[in-house]
Amino acid sequence: MTLSVRSLDRAYHGSAVTDYTFRVSSPAPTITPAVPDPEFGEPTGFTLRPDPVLQAKSPIVGYSVETVGGRSDRTFDVAAEADGTAAVELTLDGIYGENVQVTSRSANGWVSAAASWGTTYDTTPTVVSTAYPENGSSGGGSVTGTFTFAPKVKDVVSYTYTFNDGGPEVTVPADADHTASVDWAPAAEGWYDLTVYATTRSGIQLAPYDYYFTVS
Repeated sequence: MTLSVRSLDRAYHGSAVTDYTFRVSSPAPTITPAVPDPEFGEPTGFTLRPDPVLQAKSPIVGYSVETVGGRSDRTFDVAAEADGTAAVELTLDGIYGENVQVTSRSANGWVSAAASWGTTYDTTPTVVSTAYPENGSSGGGSVTGTFTFAPKVKDVVSYTYTFNDGGPEVTVPADADHTASVDWAPAAEGWYDLTVYATTRSGIQLAPYDYYFTVS
């Protein structure tokens, strides 16, 4: 911040301006998850702690919590305990990751700057084919290959795939181990793009994966 000051004489003639610049530290709260790497779609507890200096000047009475990047972004308030801390449970379901932003509110009404905590997720399925390896050239026209899909997150119940971003989408159920296999034969030689995404039991459509290969 900069404080600018000038003096005025009796005729209201102003002096030169003097600037006094200083920095105000940001006593933002801290955000600590119960586990270092919360799992996708799993309820996880978070502890919110106040800045000690701010807590000593005017006790923290509550927090505003905002989630960004999830399936349903929301903002809500959480009351603080007597020591200024608060506990909150969040289910992080952003298919690429999610961010949590928190501000504290002091008893005197002052609102802190926002603290931020975030994580990333890879929710794309893995794709494996012996007949048509990824980024490889093999097989041939009418040669059938098996493509196996496997999840990177829990509770996957189906996979949806399409070839070359224009073919009809096909959805296949996952087996008991949450994987699925499909057989496919190309109509002609050339370059192909297999796009696959998984869907969870709760209906979340996960991130798609593009599997490129060439039919020689």
